[in-house]
Amino acid sequence: MAKGTKELKTRITGVKNIQQITGAMEMVATQKLKRLQMRAEAARPFSGKIQEMVGRLSGAVSADLSPLLGARDVVTTANLVVSSDKGMCGGYNANIVRMVQALLAEAKTEQRLYVLGNKGDILLRARGRTIHRKYDDVVEKLDFTRVRGIAHELSKAFLDGDVDEVRIVFTAFLSAARQRPTAVTILPIRPEELLAEGAEAAPDEAVASADFIIEPSPEQLLRDLLPKFIEVKIYAAILQALASEFTFRRNAMKQATDAADDMIKALRRQYNRARQESITSQLLEVSSGAEALK
Repeated sequence: MAKGTKELKTRITGVKNIQQITGAMEMVATQKLKRLQMRAEAARPFSGKIQEMVGRLSGAVSADLSPLLGARDVVTTANLVVSSDKGMCGGYNANIVRMVQALLAEAKTEQRLYVLGNKGDILLRARGRTIHRKYDDVVEKLDFTRVRGIAHELSKAFLDGDVDEVRIVFTAFLSAARQRPTAVTILPIRPEELLAEGAEAAPDEAVASADFIIEPSPEQLLRDLLPKFIEVKIYAAILQALASEFTFRRNAMKQATDAADDMIKALRRQYNRARQESITSQLLEVSSGAEALK
């Protein structure tokens, strides 16, 4: 075969190999997405109920009960940024970094970045941002015990007065077709906002107006619930971020597989055309040689 056809055949083989890899990665991402989506959806009812309980209890007690309640003058804000440890997930990390950049640009107070995921750390440093704390944990392998430690660290910084506000920046998993970068304030806890969010999430549920007998006291119950509420809020956000990450990765790998298929078809057309030209050239040479012998 001619040199051109050999090169095209080699390119077709190379693209097929890449297509096999992207196809396998798409299948892996799809399987992980199913598992993570189930975990994220399973955490929502518990997260919603504990938020509702904290909202109702904190509305029935004094705001001075806990320093975690109520607003304060914000001088320093801690931002927990949830990104990924690996690439090949489309615009997932770029969207998060873009939102962080916008938040920092609009902020009039000191901003500290606490980053989960290697990609967020690399991208933010490349844009000249100072990372206050980079967690070495693999985001996909985070369990509730480790999240409790992160929540305790952020709560301690808030209670000690090192920061005056804590928020988490992550990609909310709204559905398999919708994921949105979101920033949620975790501390200080504002009861009126919790109740408003609960009403928006479940508008058909009537809020009971009856008085309940609570044992132990509402004050003691709220003191025990507040740390747990912060832990659950962070854990639910990380689960949503993971489900969003693998949705982006699955879509990116599917697009790469489809693009490889289109490229293979185009290369095959070029190969067939080059092969036909080679055969035609050889036939002309044979015909010319036969004519010369006559």
